[in-house]
Order: sequence, then C-alpha cells, then structure tokens
Amino acid sequence: MEKKLRVGIVGCGKHMFEFIYTCLRWTQQVQVVAVCDIDEAKLNRFSNYYNIPQTYTDYNEMIAKESLDAIVCVINEQMHYEVAKAALLAGIDIFVEKTPSSTSQQAEELIELQKQSGKTAMVGFNRRFMTSYVMAKEIASRPEFGGIHMYQSQFNTTPYKSEAYFKLNHVIHHLDLARFMMGEIKLTQVQRVFIDDKRVGYTISFRSESGGIGTIQSGSLLDELYPMERLELIGDRQNVVVDNVKNLVYNRPPSQKKDQFKPYALLEGGDTLSWNTSHGLYPKHSYHGYEDELVYFIDCLMNGRKPEPNYEDAVQTMRLLEDMEVLLAEQVK
Repeated sequence: MEKKLRVGIVGCGKHMFEFIYTCLRWTQQVQVVAVCDIDEAKLNRFSNYYNIPQTYTDYNEMIAKESLDAIVCVINEQMHYEVAKAALLAGIDIFVEKTPSSTSQQAEELIELQKQSGKTAMVGFNRRFMTSYVMAKEIASRPEFGGIHMYQSQFNTTPYKSEAYFKLNHVIHHLDLARFMMGEIKLTQVQRVFIDDKRVGYTISFRSESGGIGTIQSGSLLDELYPMERLELIGDRQNVVVDNVKNLVYNRPPSQKKDQFKPYALLEGGDTLSWNTSHGLYPKHSYHGYEDELVYFIDCLMNGRKPEPNYEDAVQTMRLLEDMEVLLAEQVK
C-alpha cells in the first residue's frame, strides 16, 4: 500500500470549510487524521461533516499527541506565524495561507527555523498557481515576447474592515504577483486615496531589476460582485492580458495585414491567442490556484522536494509592504 502523509488541519473557518479542505481530494497521498480550532462549534461542524477522527482546541496538544507529517493552516497572519513556528520546531512541514506573518521580522525568524529543522513552511500565494497567471508567465518567458517591459495590474475589492488589514491581506497578493512575473522589484512611488478606514485605494509604481516598469492599482472601493482583477504584460510589439482571472488574451504582431481587399486568415505564427474557460462546464476545478498549490505541496513532500514559495521567498514580499509604508510616510512629511 502506498504510504500516505498524515496531515493535521489548523483552522476550521469559512475558507477552510468551504474550499481549502476539499482541494486535498485531488491528491491520493493524504490522510487527514486530526483537526484543530479554538471555536468548538466550528470544530464540531468541520469534524462531523468531513469525518475527521481526532479534534483539538490547542494546536500544541495536537502536535504533541499526533504523529504528523504535515499541517495545513488557514487562520490569520499572526496565527500562521505561531503555528508554523511550533510545527517547524517539532519537525513538521507546514502549509500556511497568505499572509505568512505579521512582519518581515517574524518571517526571517522562521527562515532560520526552516534551515535548522530541514523542514519547510510553504506560503499559499495562490495567484502563483492560478491557471491564467501561470499561462501569462509562460507566454512572457518565451523568446518571442522579448521580456516584460511594462506591467499593469488592478486588484480591487469591496470595503475591508480596516486599511491595515486591507494592505496585509489584499494588496500583498499583487505585490507578490509582480515579483512572480518580473523577479525582484523596487517600489518607486505610492499614491493613496482615502475615504475612510474601510475604503482606500493605492497606485503603486515600481521598477524591476531587469529594467521593466509597472504599476499596481489596488483599492477597497469596488463591489466584489463585479470583476475585480486585471493584468497586462507588455513585451516587444505584443502583450498578454488576463481579465477577471478566467480570460486570457495574447496579442501577437499579425503576420498578414488585414486591411486589404483579399482573403484573410488567422495565422499560427501571429494574430491573437485566447483562453476563456467555459462557465457551462461542470465546475470540477476553480482555476484559482488553490487546488494546484496544495497538490504541489503534497507532491513535493512525497518526493523529497522543497516547495515554494517558502518563507525565504515570502519575506521579500513582506518587505515590499514595509517599503510601501515608508513611501507613504514620506508624502506626509
């Protein structure tokens, strides 16, 4: 019989209950043996619905009593840090949702624990695994694209509970996506519009180490029932656009002019390629990256590889959030 990883779940909130846990069904190498949450109502609902044999209200007790190979943790940034620290000290690999910690200093502390333990904490920046964004990165890496010279993204949402929470849990996604697409970046300017603590918007400008430039627009001023996300990468006479996550268009220079009186054809070496998933198809897969990142995490553990992004990677994104604060503070002076 094939060995299965013994996995513990920490955090039984809405995201875990409605979506994250079910993503594990795509891998056959997992046996979820225990679940933990401080809220007993959530804990009982989760364990009863998913038939988990052991329940705990203290993750330290779960770590001590269960023989775990890995933990999947979805709570909040501070608890992600605390649970990851406990797991690494116990010699257990762990997957935490973004945001990985409250500060870059906490992330740096966990980097040292990763090195000492030989284990790893993978961070769930799901946009690195979204179908359309993975496609866009592959296209932009082709020699024909000529590198990413300009980058523009929009990542909006409905009013958040606070500006601080909005930056730490929303803006961070597109800072990380910019790094994923373009390599390391340096912020050059941040502009802010403020209505109240729940409604705020930013335009963030940056330059990549390779010389490309970009802007990220992110605000909590929209209604999330409308399209929230858009990404455009501009190369050499071509671009790739991801609109509303599930629609990708790759515009290439046409190899045949279409403004003359003669028969026309879309040609393989030029013209536009597009991908748009069918909403009429039975939804077995979300294309939001959660399934892919968890299957990847488990596959890495089963085959002795170190999954990424880990804390060594995530700390770079955390530092960009802090750079953003510095640039905003300089405007106030």
